[in-house]
Amino acid sequence: MKNKFTAYLILVLASGFSSSSHCQNGIPEDVPLISYRIFPAQYKSDEQFSRLLDFLNQYPDAVDEIALMDENFPAPAGLLLEAVEKLAERLEKRIAALRRAGIRSVGINVAHTLGHWDVPGMDFTPLPPEVGHDGTRSLTCMCHNSPEFREYIQKKYSLMAGTGADFIWVDDDFRAHNRGQKYTCFCSICLQKFGQDQERADLVAKLNLPENVSLRLDWTEFVAASHEELARDIRTAVQSVNPEVELGLMTIGYSISTYGGYPIHRWMAAMGATRGRPGHGFTTDERPGLLLHKALDVARQVRDYPSGVRTIAYEMENSPYITLDKSVQTMINECTLALMMGCNGFALNALNRYEGNLEDFHPHLQAITAERSRWKTLQESSSGLPLAGFWSADHSMLMANRVVDEQGWFMKPGYYNIKASNQLFEMGIPFAADPAHAQATILVGRVAEAFTTEELKAMLSRSVMLDPFALDVLWERGLGELTGVKPGGDVQVGYGPLQRVAVTERFTGHPLNSSDEGFVREAYTTIPERPGTLVPVAEGVIDLSRLIRHDGTDSGSCYTLYTNELGGRVAVSSYSPWTKIGLGPKRRQLIAVADWLSEGRLPVIIDETVRVAPFVRQSTDGRVVAVLFNASLDATGSLTLRLRASPSQVSLVFDEGLRPLATRESPGETVVEVPSIPPWTSITLVGH
Repeated sequence: MKNKFTAYLILVLASGFSSSSHCQNGIPEDVPLISYRIFPAQYKSDEQFSRLLDFLNQYPDAVDEIALMDENFPAPAGLLLEAVEKLAERLEKRIAALRRAGIRSVGINVAHTLGHWDVPGMDFTPLPPEVGHDGTRSLTCMCHNSPEFREYIQKKYSLMAGTGADFIWVDDDFRAHNRGQKYTCFCSICLQKFGQDQERADLVAKLNLPENVSLRLDWTEFVAASHEELARDIRTAVQSVNPEVELGLMTIGYSISTYGGYPIHRWMAAMGATRGRPGHGFTTDERPGLLLHKALDVARQVRDYPSGVRTIAYEMENSPYITLDKSVQTMINECTLALMMGCNGFALNALNRYEGNLEDFHPHLQAITAERSRWKTLQESSSGLPLAGFWSADHSMLMANRVVDEQGWFMKPGYYNIKASNQLFEMGIPFAADPAHAQATILVGRVAEAFTTEELKAMLSRSVMLDPFALDVLWERGLGELTGVKPGGDVQVGYGPLQRVAVTERFTGHPLNSSDEGFVREAYTTIPERPGTLVPVAEGVIDLSRLIRHDGTDSGSCYTLYTNELGGRVAVSSYSPWTKIGLGPKRRQLIAVADWLSEGRLPVIIDETVRVAPFVRQSTDGRVVAVLFNASLDATGSLTLRLRASPSQVSLVFDEGLRPLATRESPGETVVEVPSIPPWTSITLVGH
């Protein structure tokens, strides 16, 4: 068998595995960087490794880099250093073979650092485990502060660094929440190190008290700083063996949790990470809308990476690798959006976890090969241009800063969902991840609690869109008058087991509603969405919509606009502001409001009633790149776009290059006629 494998490698070398688009030392020679995460079963035996090489060799333009996953075993088996030593020997052999086969950048993905989850039926970890706030001891996830764990993990990473790997990824179990236990770690080691309470129950009780704001901030900083120390330990371990090895950290979106803080910029800086892998949960086509949720979470992560991170490889995750569960088109869509969110490559977790042939996966690499030239054009055209649009406010320390009531800190109220406004972007309002480049801020629920009063006042001095819960927070902070309205009475006419609220929204005759005066929208909402009215507290409040009871009674305004004394523009909606908005008149109203908020600077307006999410990167000198994602299963038909960047030429990106589109100039904008976008597909426009 050894001779057969050697002969195979000679054949591969003789065939000249193309490296024209590979990368050197993890940095792309050609963008974007296309990397694959390979499970142990694909390289464990010589026979399967041969199959893998044969498969990859057929697609030289779709393979730049390989990351070999270490054994995906949780503790306690994964804590046996003898097993890690044997694994390191195998990895060293495979890394060398992949290089001989023409893959210039080969590294390792350490699957388990702290551990991802508990495995029922397994013995407890032999190292001190993490302990949840409720006292539950994890089966397989370790305490990040225990000396025994720190010694073990440094030895593990030292062994990985000695394999000849170009890079080592630290996986997304590098966090304090939603692993073995939801909130960690409250073991005796951590309590002693924190130094304020020696009993878990006492500390948890104090953290749950509404008045203990400073204690929650101290605990959050302690947890975040402990992970920062761990990041330094990993860096020291790797650099002591081979300082040339690049380190990378996989991250997740802030929408999952910010317990313990999630200061990824600090952790990456402490780790010396030059790579970042933004990820989140989206693995199948079962809920296709999650694709956009993930894309927006990825943009927020990329925004917060330190400047030393040069390779940003989007994690495209197809677990559990059932090929018909996620379409190839979906894979192409999310990779395209990832580039628009600021990534410059992909870490594709798409191949089989187990041994066997790889025939099912040919369509994936064929599609990647076909798409690469368009991706290259997108990457090169958008480099250095910021995302422009509306920023839905997020905060990496949201949980530490939010207000605690009688439910306690460890409850999960539904008012802190930063994804709640995402449907706005599907209706045609562009998204910006960085508030520095945003035309307006969106305040959802009680997320505003995470910001200081001074920060909120600064937002209100520019442009803000908010819902009734955000309005409550602003009044609690003494800033309510800057919105022009105060909360009126709730209109709760309940019926049925779900206590649905029988009210509708009716448009007024204001010019921003155009010809849609009198339009009625029914959006059944459930408590606690709390439809209510808005009461003006100043002159000049614009009334866009009225809240109508089921008996026809006009209860008052439910959508208002106001220009405050700071010069800021504020839009407040008290009735289903973020959901059930996919109607032509409502979409037109929302875009008109967004353009009013941005003082006519909304980066792009799509005139037609379509479910197309526009993502725009633009400069002040007229350069613009727009990715239009058709989030519908219907073709869009031809589209009329109004670009505010005013480029002299706008082209559609094709395999063979750029195809100019018909344009006409209009005051302050360039009008572009765009051909129909197929269902569940994106197109890229480049203007200059």
